[in-house]
Amino acid sequence: MSESATPPRSLFERAVYAVVTRGWDAQKIANYGKTLRERDKAVSAEITHTFTSIDTKAAGVLTHVSMMIAGLGLLAPLVASSDFEVGIVVVEIGVYLLIAIGCLRCLAVFHTHEFVGVGDQAQDMIRRELIIRTELYSLCIRSAIIFTIVVFLLLPVLYFWTGK
Repeated sequence: MSESATPPRSLFERAVYAVVTRGWDAQKIANYGKTLRERDKAVSAEITHTFTSIDTKAAGVLTHVSMMIAGLGLLAPLVASSDFEVGIVVVEIGVYLLIAIGCLRCLAVFHTHEFVGVGDQAQDMIRRELIIRTELYSLCIRSAIIFTIVVFLLLPVLYFWTGK
C-alpha cells in the first residue's frame, strides 16, 4: 500500500496531512522518500553536525529568551507604575521577541523539495544557509547576553525609581 493510500488515524492527522500536502500531486507524494534521500546526500556529515550544533544552541538561547519574556511579564507590575516604565518593559519584551525570531530562524529546516532539480546549485544553497544560521546564531547569542545584562541593570533602577 502506498504512502498516499494509507489513511491517517484521526481527524486531526487528516487535517494536518491536508495542510502540509496542499497543492502536491500524487507523484510528489509518492517520491517524498526519494527527495529526502537526495536532500540528505547533498548535505555532508560535517554540515549536518554543524546544523545540529546550531539547532541545539539556538534552542538553549530560545529557552533563555522565553524565560526572560515570562519573567518580565511577571515583574512588570512590580517595577512599572507609569506609562514610561511600562513602555521600558514592553520594549525589553519586544527586543527579546526579536531575538526569539532569530533563534527560530536558526532552527529552520530545509524544505524537502528544495533540492529537487537544483543540481550543482545545492552546495551553494547549503553554504548560504550555513552562513545565515551561523552568523544569525552568533548575533542572537551576543544580543541575548548583552540585553540580559541591560535588563539586569534596569530592573533595580525601575524598582527603586518608582519608590516601591
